[in-house]
Amino acid sequence: MDEYKDKIGWLKKIIDRSQYMVCLMGVRISSQCGCTNYRDEEDSYNVESKYGYSPDEIFSASFYNVRPAQFYEFYKRDMISELGQVDEGLATLQKLEEQGRLKCIITRDIFSLPKRAGCKNVYELHGSVFDNQCPHCGRKYPIEYIQNSKGVPKCEKCGVMLRPGVSLVGEMVDNVLLTKAATEVQKADTLLVMGCNLKSSLVSTFIKDFSGDKLILLNDAEHFADRKADLVIYGKPMDILKDMVL
Repeated sequence: MDEYKDKIGWLKKIIDRSQYMVCLMGVRISSQCGCTNYRDEEDSYNVESKYGYSPDEIFSASFYNVRPAQFYEFYKRDMISELGQVDEGLATLQKLEEQGRLKCIITRDIFSLPKRAGCKNVYELHGSVFDNQCPHCGRKYPIEYIQNSKGVPKCEKCGVMLRPGVSLVGEMVDNVLLTKAATEVQKADTLLVMGCNLKSSLVSTFIKDFSGDKLILLNDAEHFADRKADLVIYGKPMDILKDMVL
């Protein structure tokens, strides 16, 4: 317990001294907040048993285009039925941003948790389930419209099938967005990694751009790459943030 308190104290000192902190937020945060995680082994098995296809197959651009009815059945029942709750720990990030310490959050989360917590400068690399639009006329629709639609949701104006505002399997991430996020990491003196290990896809994409002073890792699972971090605190990141009274 004393070691944990010491690490929390060290974490606060690093953040206090930082002039430009950037956060890489992994998808485990979404799971811990109660959001759907189709990459979870148990959830993946359940999806395949129910639909006869793996989540990666259904949540793909080709499936969306060729089997829209099945795609949206899965999307509405298994993707956006559980949007999770904004954890109190996220309020700490919002406060750090408000104080000017946290410059931005970069995440693959599609449930907009940081934005729902009040954070403004968030790079959602894979988009958001809250952004939906007609690919023909560009009219935007709230998530409630998708959730409450019968069958395949269509544009009220065009009658065209709506497009969820998320990156589907097989699609490229917006290169402009990636470049902007990488630029933020390049400017960081402190990189805060939460809810993923240092070999995750998110970190692997950006770690090469980081040349700052301190690398901090908050995660609930150990990994052999953890030793590369300057400070590692094991536990649920949201709980750790709540313990870090500002």
